[in-house]
Amino acid sequence: MTLTTLVRHSILACALIFGIAGIAQAASGDIDNAYRQLVQTLQQSRNSSTDTTTREQITQTAKNFQDAMQRDGGARPELTADAHNIIASLSDGTFNAAASVNALRRDARGSVIESGKWIPSMPGSPIANPIGTHLNQRSEGDCVGISVVKAFSNTQRGAAILHQAVTQNSDGSYNVSLPGDPSSVYRLNPGELDQFGRGDPGAAAVVGAMFQYFHKDPKQGALPTNKVMELLAGHAGEHDRLADAHSTPGQITAYLLQHADGVGSRYAMVFGGKPARNGDWSQGDGHAFAIIRIDIANMTLTYTNPWNEATTRTIAINDLARQAAGTSADFETVTFH
Repeated sequence: MTLTTLVRHSILACALIFGIAGIAQAASGDIDNAYRQLVQTLQQSRNSSTDTTTREQITQTAKNFQDAMQRDGGARPELTADAHNIIASLSDGTFNAAASVNALRRDARGSVIESGKWIPSMPGSPIANPIGTHLNQRSEGDCVGISVVKAFSNTQRGAAILHQAVTQNSDGSYNVSLPGDPSSVYRLNPGELDQFGRGDPGAAAVVGAMFQYFHKDPKQGALPTNKVMELLAGHAGEHDRLADAHSTPGQITAYLLQHADGVGSRYAMVFGGKPARNGDWSQGDGHAFAIIRIDIANMTLTYTNPWNEATTRTIAINDLARQAAGTSADFETVTFH
């Protein structure tokens, strides 16, 4: 084994030792499982008396669901309220299992959790060119959608999802089906695509469909990163999040090195920050960047800024981890099955 290889393995081992707590926290936030467990527990209680043991079990599963939502990004206010109401109703005697299940399922459909199998069937013709490789931001709110699409296009499974998700009609309009919302087809007219990015109309149509799904205007608000990643992945992948606010530089470094070999194959990754004047990442929040490659040998991370995706940028992992730790920006990942 060469000296370079020894150093590389030593760096990785040290980072994993110091960062394992942060990785465990991110990986434990499986919101889909926590949701299913809560629904199952509620359904089981419908045919039995709500005794002390049952109340404690429901309360704990509801709290587990709240914790999973918080780890996943905390962007589901309706479901957060549902979980709170379940716990409160068990205390004040108004608990109703059927009503609780109905409320959860209603709000889960709009929160990218409860969705059926994605079998896209749309009119129009498939897009011949790669989708999501060169879409450049136009409006302030575009960055999340564009960076997530870019990160997906950087993987084989994600690129396949993008190709299945979009077709073009003879009049120049586009049809979009999103894996996390399989029952809907969104239509984007050519005249409205520019507000969702420039240079790749198929990818702009996907970002536009995301804005329609969340009922947001790109000129007035950004998309929630975690829910966008889940919306585009559907059942093809699982999302997890490492919150910088609760992470040390060692934990961030460990998270990145743990995912290094799979970036561009098994993992689609984005991270938050603030663009410097030259477009590089800088400490802060409010902007999303797509991770293209993590080089363990050189301890660097390559990424793109959605304002100009033709240019890749590189930062030392140690510098990134040191500056990002304790801030409100996060690292978010979809792991494809």
